[in-house]
This record gives sequence, structure tokens and C-alpha cells, in this order.
Amino acid sequence: SGKSVDADDSRAKPEDLPRGEIHTATANGQVTLSILVEPLPEKTIKFMTRHARDIKRVVNLASSQRRHRLNAAAEALDEMDVIAGSVDVDSDDEAKTTKPSRLSELGPWLSTRMQETFNKAKGWEPLRVERIMNDGLRVLGPRQVGPNMLIYSTQVLEQSGRTSSSWYKQREHNGRGASSAATPYLSGDESDSEDTPTLESVRTAHTARDFEESINTGFQLAMQSGPLCFEPVVGVAVTIKNIVFNPEASTSSDATRSASSASSLSGQVITAVRDAIWTGLLHWSPRLHLAMYTCDIQATSEVLGKVYGVINRRHGRILSEEMREGTPYFIIKASIPIVESFGFADEIRKRSSGAAVPLLIFRGFESLNVDPFWVPTTEEELEDLGEKADKDNVAKKYMDG
Repeated sequence: SGKSVDADDSRAKPEDLPRGEIHTATANGQVTLSILVEPLPEKTIKFMTRHARDIKRVVNLASSQRRHRLNAAAEALDEMDVIAGSVDVDSDDEAKTTKPSRLSELGPWLSTRMQETFNKAKGWEPLRVERIMNDGLRVLGPRQVGPNMLIYSTQVLEQSGRTSSSWYKQREHNGRGASSAATPYLSGDESDSEDTPTLESVRTAHTARDFEESINTGFQLAMQSGPLCFEPVVGVAVTIKNIVFNPEASTSSDATRSASSASSLSGQVITAVRDAIWTGLLHWSPRLHLAMYTCDIQATSEVLGKVYGVINRRHGRILSEEMREGTPYFIIKASIPIVESFGFADEIRKRSSGAAVPLLIFRGFESLNVDPFWVPTTEEELEDLGEKADKDNVAKKYMDG
């Protein structure tokens, strides 16, 4: 089961911050981040889910181009353009059956259509959406193709020295064509790469760009394993509003030790981003997405009551009921959560003495509109359900497994 965000529900949050906004720092205090988590419009989620395969093709094209460019740079810089050009031709040939016909045109087409899904959505002004789709949207998730967005604010883009670049375009991470995020302390000039870094160079080397890979990794981890059941998250926009580097917070007194701790700082940024996203997500009172079966049952009128009883106990719902003409049989169509389906067919046959036979077919996912953290507060709720109401909170039962 996955998670989605319900914009109509509220949860406790800091009084001085907007809903879903989190200010966090790494364990050593060197990096401070401001992150905003908010729900995406329903139309946007459906569009991204429906076009997941097209998005994957676009992402794979950009990754293929970048890999070829890096390999070409390692072998011979003057051959880079030739190799990159050959990738474009091959990719276009593979995209003849897609819409639009050319794979190189698919990214802009998806971006334009995605932007249109934000129309009239609350909290998503047209100018803001246009800026996001033009250069603020950095990556999707999980696995770079899911229905969640990682967005950089204008302030962060300016800090990193980024030029306008959309999510579907190939990006260079630094002047040498390779990412320095794994070793942020060593992001100076190549001429100094063999020298021991000075404390001053360590302090001034950091920009938002140095932490881009770590931020992306933290985002992907948070989207792949959400805070409720550690399952994929659906329908979340994560905006990195600000990044501040504070070298004075380092407990190390020499530059060599600081340089050697670069990988440790990268890991701390990953953890800080993931945990902040989880916390911001909980501000929106997330809901479980349940995998569902469609259940077709043929039964006689004598056992209809027993069939309905089994479906209700399994937290299912009746979709339709009709009598087959010329026969004593009723055709019942219902839906039940897959998590409740184990032993369902055997129970139906047992209760109906073999007179009802169910057929289960995967239906898709449905949101369970129950807050898994809900507890009774009024006198009536406390009297009827007790202080915890564990038995009646179905979402909490699924979450706790």
C-alpha cells in the first residue's frame, strides 16, 4: 500500500511555519535546509501515473546522453559531440511508436501537458507553476519516474549558479562534466586537486550544487519508503527553499580532517532531507493507498445475506447486484482490499455451503480515507471507543501490520 496526501486534513505543526515546511540541519550542524512538502493536484498525479512509461523513456534518454558524454570526455574531449549525436539518432528511432513521434520532443510535450494539469489548483499560481516547469523541477521520484516532484526554489538555483534547465534535459554538474556531490569538500580547481586542501578552501568550496546528489538521494529514499508503512509515496511536491552552509559548526580543527569527512557530510545531508520530508508529509495527514480486488460472485438468493456478511467483515463494498434472467442466481460485484483477501474464497464457500463462488481480479489502488493517527477526543467517542480505539481504526491496523 502506498501513501498520498489529503489537502483537506490538518495535523499539528509549528505555529510560525507554513503547513508542511520544515527547517532541519545535519547532525554536525554544518548544513541547514528549509524544505516545503505539499500535495500535488489530483489531475497532476493521474497524468504522471498514466504517462509513467513515457516519463521513463525521457529520463533514460537524458541518462544515456550523459553517460556517453562522460565516457567520451574520459577518452577524448574532441569526440564528445560525435558520440552524443549518435545517441540522439538511436533514441529517436526507438521512439517512432510514441506520441509525439520523436523521443526528443516527448520531454517538452510531457512538461507542457503536466503544466496544464495545475490549472485552477489551489495554492499553485500560474506564474509559480510556469517557473517550476521551466527550471525549478529537478527530478521525479521514486526511481526518477514516480508521481512526486523535487523542486528547487529560485533562491537555491541562484546559490548553485544553475542556468535554466528542465527535468527532462541533460545537466552538467560542474565545469569538468562530473558530479562533485560525493566529495563536496574537494570541489575546487583541478590545479589544486593534488594539494592538501586548506581550511579556507574547505569553507568556501560549498554551494547548493555540491549537495545536489545527496538531496536527490534523500528525496528518492523518502518517496520509495514513506513514513507510514515504508511503502512508495504518491502525490507529493518537495521544494528545497534554502540551503545554508555553516563551516564554523565543524568540530574539526584541521582542513585535512574536514576534507576526509566529506562523504560523512554527504550521508548526513541524505538523512536530514529524508527525515524532513517524512515530517513534512505527516503535517498533511497522509492516507494509505490500498491495493484492491474486484470480486465477482454468483450466488442464490438463499445465501445472499451470508455473502454480504463476509464482504462487510473484510471491509469490502458492494459495487452492483443484478439477477441473471432465467436463473435463480444473483451476480454480485464487490471490491475488497487485497490485504483482507487471504482466505476470502474459502470463507465464502464455507458460509454458503458451496453455493457461492468468488472470482478475484486486480482492480487497482484506492485511498482509504481514515487517519491512521486518529484518536477519540470527545466524550461520546471516548465512551464508545475507549481512549485508543485501536480496534476501530482500520488504517492503523493496516499500518501496524
